[in-house]
This record gives sequence, structure tokens and C-alpha cells, in this order.
Amino acid sequence: YAFTNRRRDKIKLLYWEENGFVLYYKSLAEEKFHWQGGEEALVSLTGQQINWLLDGYNLSAMKGHKKLHYEATF
Repeated sequence: YAFTNRRRDKIKLLYWEENGFVLYYKSLAEEKFHWQGGEEALVSLTGQQINWLLDGYNLSAMKGHKKLHYEATF
């Protein structure tokens, strides 16, 4: 789980690691975290996306390649 304050300059991450919970806290001196969605929005992130968020990337602006789905291959 990830939580941020209203100013978006502090973030707390709570996750389970094998035998207990880990709490990660980061406070920014000048920048803000790019938080997507509204206040009530629930967003699932991968581990890589969480690292990008903590590094200051705007996840909503980052788009990967279009996923292709095929029913059969030749």
C-alpha cells in the first residue's frame, strides 16, 4: 500500500516481505510525487512502477508498447 500527504511531498509504502511488514518513508525537500488518479482512486503498481514513482517519474505519462493478443500462431 502507498499513501501520500495532501502536498504530495511525502510518501509511505507498506508491504509484506516474507515474515513481516516493511514501512518505507520518503520526504522530498523541494519536489512533489506525481500521484495519479483522484483521492479515492485505487491503482495497482508493479515493483518497477513503484521504483519509478520514488525516483520522481510521472507514471501516467509513461506508456509502453501496445500489447498484442493473438488467438493462433502459424
